[in-house]
Amino acid sequence: MDPWAQLFMLGLRQHGVVTRRQAIALGIAATSFDRRVRREGWYRLHPGVWLLPGADRQAYFTRASAALLAVGDHALATGWSGLFAHGVLLRPPPIATLVVPWQTGTRRLHAVRIVRSRTLLEEDRTTVSELAVTSPQRCFLDTARTDSRARLRTLLIDARQRLIVEPSQVAARVMLHPSVPGAQRLIAAARDVDAVGADSVLSDVVHRRLLDAGLVPDSTPIAITTPGGRILHPDITFSAERVCIECDSLGYHGTQRGLDLDHRKDQGYRQAGWNCIRVAWYRFDNDWDGFERDVRLALATAAGRVG
Repeated sequence: MDPWAQLFMLGLRQHGVVTRRQAIALGIAATSFDRRVRREGWYRLHPGVWLLPGADRQAYFTRASAALLAVGDHALATGWSGLFAHGVLLRPPPIATLVVPWQTGTRRLHAVRIVRSRTLLEEDRTTVSELAVTSPQRCFLDTARTDSRARLRTLLIDARQRLIVEPSQVAARVMLHPSVPGAQRLIAAARDVDAVGADSVLSDVVHRRLLDAGLVPDSTPIAITTPGGRILHPDITFSAERVCIECDSLGYHGTQRGLDLDHRKDQGYRQAGWNCIRVAWYRFDNDWDGFERDVRLALATAAGRVG
């Protein structure tokens, strides 16, 4: 195959970027590569790393791939960069964060943060869409250096909800190096999420605020089976009183399809003998007292009925 064709195929796998060294390794003369780069006006992302014609230099995977190529094979995307690659974050961070072994030399690169680590393990290495990244567990460890416990808790909930990694798996990895900056904060956040069993940020904060108010839900919400055999999964349950809470945190609940589904679920709860109370972000922020009164009334009514 023509060396130039091989280079362009390689560039496609690398999200639109190639290096001068790769071109030479494929048999392209350095002078030929330099002439074509000048003639066609290729964009240089980092020293020795070039954007192929037609590729989007603003695309995050392109920028991350270019940074990895500039630093070398020992580098891995991690932290927020890795969490975005794994799908925990839905918006790309403004800079690429890479981690390299401690003994490795580094150089400054534009819009790239490089972390040198003594705790990088072979098991931390993986790939996502041809991009060298750390495992989700390691991404969280590197994120914990700068993120708050509340922010880490939110990210852990998102990761669990999207079936990317469990908080307990993150905690197990972090416990191998408990003295790393942020490790104890991350362990605490993972325990927070596991203790509450929340699968959304809203259900997490609602659960915690209920606890602060002296209202103690089940530590993990139980599934509810309707008389017709349908299984429902509320966000928060008080199983002794047969009271549950649905936390409507997504815009989906405002669509006609979402409203219809919520109506069917509410019917199912009633058929199963449960009282379901719904709360969205607006009520959480603006009418918590009213919501708390509704919960207390539902629990008191159930207690009177049971008694």
